[in-house]
Amino acid sequence: MNPDLQKLIELDKISQEVSRLKEEIAALPKRVAEIETKLSAAKAQVEAAKTAIKTQEAGKRKLESDIQDWQQKISKFREQSLAVKTNEQYKALMTEIEFAEKHIRDCEEQILVGMDSAEGLANTLKTAETELKFEAAEIEKEMAHARAVTAEDEKKLAELSQQKQGLQAGVEPSMLSHYERVATKRKGAIAAAYDHKCGACNVMMRPQKYNELLSNSELVTCDSCGRILYYDASKQPEVLQGGKAGKAGLRANERAWFYLPTGGESGRFAYFANSKGGCTMRIFDALSGQSIEKAAKKKTTFREAFSEYLTDALPLHPEHLNIQQDFDEQLPADMLEEFQLQARIAPGTTAAVPTAQ
Repeated sequence: MNPDLQKLIELDKISQEVSRLKEEIAALPKRVAEIETKLSAAKAQVEAAKTAIKTQEAGKRKLESDIQDWQQKISKFREQSLAVKTNEQYKALMTEIEFAEKHIRDCEEQILVGMDSAEGLANTLKTAETELKFEAAEIEKEMAHARAVTAEDEKKLAELSQQKQGLQAGVEPSMLSHYERVATKRKGAIAAAYDHKCGACNVMMRPQKYNELLSNSELVTCDSCGRILYYDASKQPEVLQGGKAGKAGLRANERAWFYLPTGGESGRFAYFANSKGGCTMRIFDALSGQSIEKAAKKKTTFREAFSEYLTDALPLHPEHLNIQQDFDEQLPADMLEEFQLQARIAPGTTAAVPTAQ
């Protein structure tokens, strides 16, 4: 893979993590405000209960004071009744005494009602204070966690910023410039490409551009979203006979072509095939297309049997993987030319055929 492209892939990962950390740090004040609001609500419940109790006690004192006032008036009216000389005066004083006694009974009734209410208010206050104590402890934990996360984020952010600067300094200026232009518009300026499409926007790529991408040697961008692309072989779907996407357990007839960059002056082309009885491998010289090695193994797939060949291999994409014509000794000219194009090997070059391994 192109060294600058590899750095840009890593730079993009770091940049996205930096953005995430910055968003998390920026969200802290809002989270703290939510925590403080939660605590304020618990405190308000306690204060409301205390205020209600104070109001009830003040009301009780006022009623008791009113009772004393009316009792004094009754005593005064009784003293006056002893000195009256007419029935009309006496009846008037008795009416005043009855009126005062009624007010006293009303006040006493309100006091009794208030006593029941006071008991409920006391229970409410006790519950509110218990909840406040619990909420305060929990909120303190949340605040401590938020502070710890922020401190850790800021530490990571400082480290990643240094890594980011180091990577930026090592990337070719024009590639870095394009990356930064895309990064200002997109969330992630790098995307994997597989199955002939951009992994970010899922838009199909032109065959020629996809072939250019396969080597991962130069900067290739998506025509749709502008992201810088790289080939991700791990996401390439398995290809079976007939060109259908594979599923687990359906690899018996899997066939695949690869370019092996080692083992010869310009590398080799390898054909692998599975069958019910095992698997086979055929190796061809990348310049001449002549067969230089054959191998077969039983009771396994080629990905298991020849895994050492596939470590640095580049997948190739001929028009038909299940081509039926005979190429035991020599690749057809059109297939050889297509493979050389995908592997970026100048066609028509003459070279000695490497010896079989």
